Amino acid sequence: MSRFEGSLEDRGRLERTGEDQGEEDRRAMEVRRCRGIPLSAVSPKFLHTNSTSHTWPFSAIAELIDNAYDPDVMAKQLWIDWTRIKGIDCLTFQDNGSGMTQRKMYKMLSFGFSDKQKVKRHIPVGVYGNGFKSGSMRLGKDAIVFSKTTESMSVGLLSQTYLETIRAQQVVVPIVTFRRVGQNQAEDVASLQDILRYSLFNTESELFSELRAINATSGSTGTRIIIWNLRRITNGETEFDFNTDRYDIQIKANTCHGHDKYKRQDSTMQTVPESDYSLRAYCSILYLKPRMQIIIRGQKVKTQLISKSLAHIAKDHYRPTFLSNRIRITFGYNTKSKEQYGIMMYHKNRLIKAYERVGCQRKADGRGVGVIGVIECNFLQPTHNKQDFDNTDKYRKTVYNLGLKLEEYWNEIRYKCKKENPTCTIPIEDTTKFPDQTWVQCDKCLKWRRLPDGINYRGLPEQWFCHMNPDPQFRSCKAEEEPEDSDDDQRSYPKPYKRQRRNSKIQKEDKKQQVVAPLETACPSSVEALYLQHLKGTPWSSCSDHGEQHCSIPRKQILATTQMNTKTPQRETEWREEVEEDITEYDQEKYWQEEQCEDKEEERVAKATELYLEEAETMEIKANAWEEVQQQQQDQLMELMQTTAQERDTYKEQVHQLQQEVKEIKHRCEYLEVIRRERNELKSRCEQMKRELEHMKRQRVTMMQNSDMTLNLDQGTQNGMEENCRKLRSLRCTIGRLLVTFVPTLDLDQIDFDGDVIDGVLEQVVNEVTSPNDADFI
Repeated sequence: MSRFEGSLEDRGRLERTGEDQGEEDRRAMEVRRCRGIPLSAVSPKFLHTNSTSHTWPFSAIAELIDNAYDPDVMAKQLWIDWTRIKGIDCLTFQDNGSGMTQRKMYKMLSFGFSDKQKVKRHIPVGVYGNGFKSGSMRLGKDAIVFSKTTESMSVGLLSQTYLETIRAQQVVVPIVTFRRVGQNQAEDVASLQDILRYSLFNTESELFSELRAINATSGSTGTRIIIWNLRRITNGETEFDFNTDRYDIQIKANTCHGHDKYKRQDSTMQTVPESDYSLRAYCSILYLKPRMQIIIRGQKVKTQLISKSLAHIAKDHYRPTFLSNRIRITFGYNTKSKEQYGIMMYHKNRLIKAYERVGCQRKADGRGVGVIGVIECNFLQPTHNKQDFDNTDKYRKTVYNLGLKLEEYWNEIRYKCKKENPTCTIPIEDTTKFPDQTWVQCDKCLKWRRLPDGINYRGLPEQWFCHMNPDPQFRSCKAEEEPEDSDDDQRSYPKPYKRQRRNSKIQKEDKKQQVVAPLETACPSSVEALYLQHLKGTPWSSCSDHGEQHCSIPRKQILATTQMNTKTPQRETEWREEVEEDITEYDQEKYWQEEQCEDKEEERVAKATELYLEEAETMEIKANAWEEVQQQQQDQLMELMQTTAQERDTYKEQVHQLQQEVKEIKHRCEYLEVIRRERNELKSRCEQMKRELEHMKRQRVTMMQNSDMTLNLDQGTQNGMEENCRKLRSLRCTIGRLLVTFVPTLDLDQIDFDGDVIDGVLEQVVNEVTSPNDADFI
């Protein structure tokens, strides 16, 4: 083969390969349509793009924890672990919730499907229908989901490696479902083949082994997620540290930035909170009121009620202008480390921002150190990754007011401690502190119980149950959970420091008024009159004693007039000094009054603005309420119409069934009539045959009586008798076949038709047919 011919063959092969690839792309990108309109598709590259919203690994793990916590799953325990499968590092997440059907798993592996509903007081965290996809693909490139319900077992695969290998143009999610009862047979052979080929498990027995692992810890139902091809850092290692603590999963330190511990990119604190790099510490504060146990690498996380684990607890309230109700804020001092302080901001029981510095805590003057504030901001909108709030006007106002409230608390606690112990010079943040209350969660019923004061919470056993409670009222798991807050806790804490400052300011104002009033009532000289008018701060238009006219009283004019009226230098000097001191004091008083006026004006404007905003908010709330009422009425009307339509369809179906029954009854009546006619015909035929049989019997008897004479008959007569016998036999055979319809058990092969057996059967049947109980026969 020449070189030219070889190049042509290679070119043809390339062209055919390109055509085949193009054909595959065209098939893969085949447009799905709805009413002739193209539907949008999702590229496999979007799995990675979507995962980049999580810049912090623990925010991705929190998405998977939220899925187990939400009320549609209601898991009581969640196991998080690290393992190696076929030499590959894997993260596993397993819960004992209600599991997922094939339809539910398909929605979880798709984008934007979320039908989670509130159950009693349990509000779901997930709202976007994107948490599992963004979280799992942030941790690793591939994930497989095993889930068991009471009726079925399902396995689903979400894998970037799989999509890259098959060169998929859209996101493909193989899902296979097995039956729990009877023989385990896959309902989707193609999905099963792809799962066995492109996942870590290459046989059905391996899949069933993972499904049985759910029974080992979580009972008969639950979900198990395995993530592999974990994200790695520049040195080729995984971003997680599994060796420092065998019962924890930590994030490796930022060694390139000189930190001995991992520090979040968005963190502005000098010290690194433990929750930034320790999954165990982060899970302990993940929920404002934990309702689910989290077990990390075989050891339970000691969750805590963050608002109850503080010292010097005080409850304050914040009433935003855009809300009608007050928002409770809990302040207290951190009992573990004074370096970890700030605002803990939750949304629907889920932590969004931890240790957020506000107000005086942002300044380097030591104010607010060690103080923690806890607030549930359900009125704010969290960002897509649930690690921050949208930077709206509502959020900025909330942060600003939180700073004011926190500074008030800091001043009040310092004032209270100084009043109780004036000789103490140690700052309160440096003293040893213990939580004001001790709350512990039962490992069986997961209810929170408050222990009596004086019990050391550090000395509690690893597993605690309700029957260990010293309080007999709450010593059983059947007892209701004790309310966290009593009626007294609903009121804001007293603020004596703020009240003292207000009283001091009022007393100072009263004292200055008392100094100015006597000077105005005394009989002034011309100089004193000018001075007093200057103190009043108003233009002095006339003086009745001297008749002088003035539009304003500057300081120089007062001093000149004083110098003219003084008679001795000593008196002049003294008077000048007194006037200078009074004028200085007056200037200070005037400046203070101007500040007060400005503050009052600002306060008046703020109140007016707030009142206007409240009225606008009220009008908006009323409008929204009216819209809701209209919407409810429309919904009720639609429900009524749907109910009516359903009833109409039910009635139509019932009428159709009745019509079918009537037709069936008519058909049966017609069939009965046909049977009656056939019976009458058979009856007449039987009677006719009976008569013929009797006639032939008589002929036979006659022939037998004349048997002697028959010997002398000629050959023709004998032939006639044989012909009659054949006819009699044929008639009996016909009668026998007819009698089979009346007597199904009659066996014609066992009957001798030359005898009179068939005659007796015929007579018996004729008697039954002609009996009065004809209806019974029918």
